[in-house]
Amino acid sequence: MVTPYCAKTNHPIYMTTSTIHWPALIQHLGDAELALLNDAEAFATWPVPTTSTRLIDATGQILIPGPDKHLAVHGQATLSEILTLIRQHALLEGVCCTSKLGAASIAEAFAILASLIKD
Repeated sequence: MVTPYCAKTNHPIYMTTSTIHWPALIQHLGDAELALLNDAEAFATWPVPTTSTRLIDATGQILIPGPDKHLAVHGQATLSEILTLIRQHALLEGVCCTSKLGAASIAEAFAILASLIKD
């Protein structure tokens, strides 16, 4: 994975948990199962990722957590992309008619995901 760099300073762009808009979903690339982190405290107790992982916050911002949990900005997910991830997750949970899952906003999409996540 490539770390994004600031065009002016050529320094890596990193985020902190205070700049993330919670909740955030966790996607392990190549796996349809998603996790949902509700706040910075949940992120702090979340295990350090061992595989390629993306964190997508409530604004759609994509962040890549490193082994030390530094978060590198890696683009923006659209509502359509987030809904696709949630539909794939819903299939794993045995939800039928996942193509009918829809939301008018990322916040609504996250609410759907929260209802699908099994504790």
